[in-house]
Amino acid sequence: MSVKKLYCYVDETGQDTEGKLFIVSIVVTGEERDELFKLCEEIEKDSGKGKFKWGKAEKNKRSVYLKRIFKTKIFKSKLRYSVFRNLRDYDLATIVAVSKAVHFKEPTLGYTTLVYVDGLSKSKRREYGSQLRKLGIPTRKVQGVTKDENNALTRLADAIAGFVRDALLKERKDLDDLFKKAVDEKYLVEV
Repeated sequence: MSVKKLYCYVDETGQDTEGKLFIVSIVVTGEERDELFKLCEEIEKDSGKGKFKWGKAEKNKRSVYLKRIFKTKIFKSKLRYSVFRNLRDYDLATIVAVSKAVHFKEPTLGYTTLVYVDGLSKSKRREYGSQLRKLGIPTRKVQGVTKDENNALTRLADAIAGFVRDALLKERKDLDDLFKKAVDEKYLVEV
């Protein structure tokens, strides 16, 4: 029997709030990873959002992108996030969020986890892996993702983090409705 692989694509937002509001988003996938990757790229292209990060993409194209994501059933329960308030230990928050995201719906038999964290420095990889293992996450690899290595699933994690932040801060009314619908239909799961 082969060990299942779980892939976690992680991004965050909120360091600029000095800890008042910090959000970590995690896209968790298994063997369907390649299919999700391909779908994300198609949706990025079709929506006009392209490869832009959340903050750089046009607002209407971001909405079209997320509406398509939230209509594609394969994404259900794979888009997870954690919200932290009044916390400045961003590494701890990220590690805890990844742990909660994996434990939310982990395989019943043996598995290993490959974690890709946007912007994680080489010096912190070992620390993240060690801390995740202490929290019961069998970690095979923890890797930082640089701007040049950014892929569609990392960009999806970025979009979810930005979207959750905008929705929680009540930035736009249309986001409130989309956020509520995504949570109600279990596309987005708070862990």
